[in-house]
Amino acid sequence: MDFSGLNKKASDSFHQQRNMLKKLAQGKTLKCEKCANILTLDLATSEPGKGVVKCKQGCTDIALELSV
Repeated sequence: MDFSGLNKKASDSFHQQRNMLKKLAQGKTLKCEKCANILTLDLATSEPGKGVVKCKQGCTDIALELSV
């Protein structure tokens, strides 16, 4: 089986999300691709070591694991 297409898609998705996190961490404003609401980065969640990127409607909801 050839997994190169799947690997490329996963790699592209990873790089897109990494770049999004970098921009949000720099204080830049980004909008959700689906609903165009502003994305927020919350690193002060109730769970230690966890963070989240989300939009108001919830169509973007990325859970982050943080380490020191």
